[in-house]
Amino acid sequence: MKIYTRRGDEGETGLLGGDRVPKTDPRVEAYGTVDELNAAVGLARSLARQEGEDLLEDRRLKRIQDDLFAIGARLAAADPDRAREKGLVPDFPPGRVEDLEAWIDELDAELPELDAFLLPGGSPAGAQLHAARTVCRRAERAVVRLAGDHEDLAEVVLPYLNRLSDLLFTLARAANLRAGAPDTEWEPIRRRKEARRDEGGQDGPP
Repeated sequence: MKIYTRRGDEGETGLLGGDRVPKTDPRVEAYGTVDELNAAVGLARSLARQEGEDLLEDRRLKRIQDDLFAIGARLAAADPDRAREKGLVPDFPPGRVEDLEAWIDELDAELPELDAFLLPGGSPAGAQLHAARTVCRRAERAVVRLAGDHEDLAEVVLPYLNRLSDLLFTLARAANLRAGAPDTEWEPIRRRKEARRDEGGQDGPP
């Protein structure tokens, strides 16, 4: 089977079920962003393996990629309920949000208390997990635009993406801690000026 079809050359694509829509359709934007998120998580997995990082538990990140693929299929279906009945879209396993929450709690127990905003960065895997978190938030916003017309998205997909962004943030912190690349706190301008005054400096721009 050829990888190209030429059917999208005029700016349209096919939803699962046969409907043709513009590539600017909100549904295409949503599942495209979820696909981007899946790729971002895959890169984080690759970087973690290169760093010999066992904290990220590759099998659990692989499970998240499976979840995102199922979410993408649901978003790509013209009629998700009918597609599920036909077996074209996999059922989303129950309890997945609770699984993410349990993983967050497990990681939080190892991390120092968070009392400031953090600048994204740190180790390669940690920095990539921060990048994945921002893509996750964008995917969430894209799904919110659809949720009013699709009740199943509000009940299943949105809570998952919301919790996943929290997990990716926590994983980034954990990856940085284990790699010896501590989080960098954001210092408000007021605090920077106070620090310079304490050091005898002037209140100029940073």
